[in-house]
Amino acid sequence: MTVRKLFSALFFALVSFALSAQESTPTGTYRSFSPADQWELGVDLGLPFIVGDIDAKFPGIGAGLHVRKSLDHLFSLRFNGNYFSAKNEEGIRTSENTWLSGSGQVVVAVNNFRFNKPHRKLLINVFAGVGVNSYSTEFTNIQQTDGSTSGKIESSATGHLELGAGLAFRVGPRFNIGLEHTVYSVFGGRADLLDSDENVGRPVTTYRDLLQFPHLSLNFNLGGTDKKTGLKKSEPLYWANPMTQIGDAIAALEARPVYDPTDTDGDGIIDAIDQEINSPAGARVDTRGVTLDSDGDKVPDYKDKEPFSPPGFPVDADGVAQVPKYTTEPEVNRIVDAKIAAIKFPEPKTNDWFFPSVNFADNSYALRFSEYEKLYQVATVLKQNPNINVVAVGHTDRRGSERHNNVLSYNRAKAAIDFLVAQHGIDRNRVILNWAGESSPVVPVSSSSLANRRVEFRVAKGETEMARPEGPNAGTGGKMQGNKDAGY
Repeated sequence: MTVRKLFSALFFALVSFALSAQESTPTGTYRSFSPADQWELGVDLGLPFIVGDIDAKFPGIGAGLHVRKSLDHLFSLRFNGNYFSAKNEEGIRTSENTWLSGSGQVVVAVNNFRFNKPHRKLLINVFAGVGVNSYSTEFTNIQQTDGSTSGKIESSATGHLELGAGLAFRVGPRFNIGLEHTVYSVFGGRADLLDSDENVGRPVTTYRDLLQFPHLSLNFNLGGTDKKTGLKKSEPLYWANPMTQIGDAIAALEARPVYDPTDTDGDGIIDAIDQEINSPAGARVDTRGVTLDSDGDKVPDYKDKEPFSPPGFPVDADGVAQVPKYTTEPEVNRIVDAKIAAIKFPEPKTNDWFFPSVNFADNSYALRFSEYEKLYQVATVLKQNPNINVVAVGHTDRRGSERHNNVLSYNRAKAAIDFLVAQHGIDRNRVILNWAGESSPVVPVSSSSLANRRVEFRVAKGETEMARPEGPNAGTGGKMQGNKDAGY
């Protein structure tokens, strides 16, 4: 318990010290020269062995993954996940340990105090950390406190301490290789059971079995650009020289030109930024030292007798705009009237009108209430277009005799025209009556068809009115009379 408390205090002291080195100062009082840096992702491959009461047997097998992030150029945090398999053997006494763990470490780059190179080629790391492990040990011919000599020891969720050191070699900006050695010491009473032989009352080894892990690390630097600055992230800070950016800033300052206040032409703009170093004496200039030309007419203001000439007109050598004589009002009116008279307005087309058809009941020319709206639309067009006339053509379906249907179609056209004249005040001379009987069906059937029993309207194009056909009156309603084959 004493060792655990001691290590916990050490660990938290290291973390607190590393974080305190990162504390920021009020805005504007200090500029940080540490750029945004990348993460390290590593693959660890090694040969673990256990130093305990029984001799270690080589080789063991060990592998792991880790991620590492710098806190500054000296301190970094690393998180590990490891799997080990190690054997111990002494005569007939044998054991095999399987280990699975996760841990966190504080890593110190101890040689990162030298600033002689932009990037460190060799890095010396020392580290300490704590973790949680789960291990099991199978043993043969090893005496246990319960009297057994063969079996399996199980341990889960046991804490441990990690200490180690290593060297890392920088291959390139994205990759480095490390050689490290890590020692694991388990907390509690199971610290002496990694090799399954518990040291009780026998001065063979120390109280704790120590798991040793010498290994090779293949480390990759990951990260793109910094979202805040848009700049590419640097290598992890433990590889970077903290003085690099400071040196670049000093070099940039040294490269700046020496301030020279010389103003050759005396226009108030020093020669270093003057784009017209020989401006005429007394001439007004802009912030670039160029002689002003306020109206942009290519005549500088100090020569321009009209420095603000109206735009769009040529100027003479003195910068005066050559504005033509203005046109008088009567002349403007004459020009406008001539332009209007020359406009050719398109004549209205009368053949584009579409009029609704008026439909009738079987053997009837009486107008139904439902058709009044259609006749209102026809009347509206006629009233709004007094220059057009229309033709009203009556139609029937194909039932009944031809003479009967001719008279019926005439009566239907006449009924529609009479309604337009009587109800809407349309001049009778503007509607020409035509009839077609059964000759122009919309629906090609011989049976009853509401679509065929209709009056159509179209714009008149020289048609003449048709007289009533011969035959008795038709369209009184009721059953159709006559014999179609006989002609009546």
